[in-house]
Amino acid sequence: MDRAGRDPVGEAIARSVPESLAAKAMQDWPRMAVLAVLAGAFIAFGSVISLVAQSALGEGPTTGPVRLLSGLTFSVGLILVMIAGAELFTGNTMMVLPAATGALPVSRLPAAWGVVWLGNLAGSVLVALLFAASGGLEGGVGDAARSVAGDKLGKTAMEIFCSGILANALVCLAVWMSTNASTIPAKILAIVGPITLFVAAGLEHSVANMSLIPMGWLSGLPGGVDWSSGLLNLLFSTAGNIVGGALLALALAYGHDVLKREAP
Repeated sequence: MDRAGRDPVGEAIARSVPESLAAKAMQDWPRMAVLAVLAGAFIAFGSVISLVAQSALGEGPTTGPVRLLSGLTFSVGLILVMIAGAELFTGNTMMVLPAATGALPVSRLPAAWGVVWLGNLAGSVLVALLFAASGGLEGGVGDAARSVAGDKLGKTAMEIFCSGILANALVCLAVWMSTNASTIPAKILAIVGPITLFVAAGLEHSVANMSLIPMGWLSGLPGGVDWSSGLLNLLFSTAGNIVGGALLALALAYGHDVLKREAP
């Protein structure tokens, strides 16, 4: 803190984030779509290693050690996204901030979100299909996939929505903190804590669910493929993620006194 009681590091991040988010939203559509597919694939890689970690412990996925290890390993997904520079829908929910300050036309927001969400879905499903085709969902990994997917598909709409708010507040906090990190180790350190927390707590992240639910289905989830439950989960987790990411970004910007409308 400086003598005025301000946090110079936090304020520096709050001032830089709106500009970087606006630039991301204004990318050419083909580039944005390709980077979105890659981000979906990277998060799916996190899903894969998380399931492998659960199976390695040989315990039920509801136990504390399994949840913690699952969350720690899943953070690999967001690390790949942030260091490689891919486009992740849940992080991009913070684009509400530059839209609020005038740095980004509000009309651009729905299209930017839509392109990235669909790209994330394509990349996630592709990795899930390839992993299943490789035989990766056999044995304990398949058991973990069925358990995780079954838990997600068994939640009510309100549970998914509220869980989605909390999940993306944590994911966006990881993105926010890692934005101005000057070294790769610093970025990784900023990401691991919040991501471990959200996964260990069993919260709902729409892009993670784009791979976890299909892998549960592909591993032979009892009851088969339930499209209605899957769509319900993605709909309400996406809505919750938007609320969580937007509220976090706006609150941090307001707290650091940078939530100001730019002059036309």
